[in-house]
Amino acid sequence: MVRCGALSSDWLPTFAAVDRAAFLPDRFWPFDVTRQSSGVLVEREVDPDAWYAAADGDVPIVTQWDDGRHRGDDPGRVATSSSSMPSVVWSLLRELSVEDGMKVLDVGTGTGETAGALTHRLGHGRVTTVEVDAAVSAHARERLCRLGLYPEVVVGDAVQGAFASGQYDRVLATVGVREVPEAWIGQTRDGGVVLVPWGTHFTGGDAMVRL
Repeated sequence: MVRCGALSSDWLPTFAAVDRAAFLPDRFWPFDVTRQSSGVLVEREVDPDAWYAAADGDVPIVTQWDDGRHRGDDPGRVATSSSSMPSVVWSLLRELSVEDGMKVLDVGTGTGETAGALTHRLGHGRVTTVEVDAAVSAHARERLCRLGLYPEVVVGDAVQGAFASGQYDRVLATVGVREVPEAWIGQTRDGGVVLVPWGTHFTGGDAMVRL
């Protein structure tokens, strides 16, 4: 991660302390670079070597299909929760430019890994993470607590904003948008930063926008 420029030196202690594998479920679908799809189920009990290899790999991993309604081993229709590529996660954290004492709003809790990294870096009471899916949020909270990391975990629609913690120095979204919600800008202090995957309606591709 350091060699490819994704991980900056100030995040090294957090990278060592916050293990991606601790936030992953026992069953998931890692992205297959060869097939360009998330089509092969990996289970920890069945093949622990493959499970840990995927967890340690620089690939995105689907952790939930179809808002949790999916059953079976084949992929579902729509990936509704995932673990981003580690190189992407740590690049985002690098670009966020956090400093001690800052407060951060993390939009899209997912597995909880990003909220965990931010909490490890900034400390108790500095991170609020928001997730629209109650089940996904509950699983993330459990994993965070197991590691002794306690961000404020909120279930709700982050687009609506107006959370109890007030304004933030940084807003980080890991969910793609086609326009930046006014609520995120309104909850950012003067001189703060909003970092978000943004794209147009004409393509599924996103670019990271730093406002």
